[in-house]
Amino acid sequence: MTKREKSMLMVILVLLVVLICKSLLLDGVQVTGDALLFKEFVEKTIKTDEKHTNFLEKMGIANKKVVSIKKIHTKGTSSILVYEEGKGKEMKISGAYQAKIRGYIFQVIPYKEFKVKSQWSEEKVKK
Repeated sequence: MTKREKSMLMVILVLLVVLICKSLLLDGVQVTGDALLFKEFVEKTIKTDEKHTNFLEKMGIANKKVVSIKKIHTKGTSSILVYEEGKGKEMKISGAYQAKIRGYIFQVIPYKEFKVKSQWSEEKVKK
């Protein structure tokens, strides 16, 4: 093996370690309040919805993680389901949220990304 090949192999290994650290440590999102309720709703929905599940996830090779939550409307309300003791209860949260979900193979290699928005309705002010 030449010196150039050895150095390229080292670069590949370093980049692989960086990817693993990023995927395992930095890609999760920490939220509170209504955003936390929306995150839990999105996680439950993408686990149970067939539209967001593929054969890799059914085999246990792939999984999904919520990587960001952004508030896109501050006024109005959104309806979500909150699961308590296995039962879903509809709840209103203030504003509208958008979550970015990323799919990972072996919890390290990202292979897909999609967004989920809350069902937002604007409250009309009575005069």
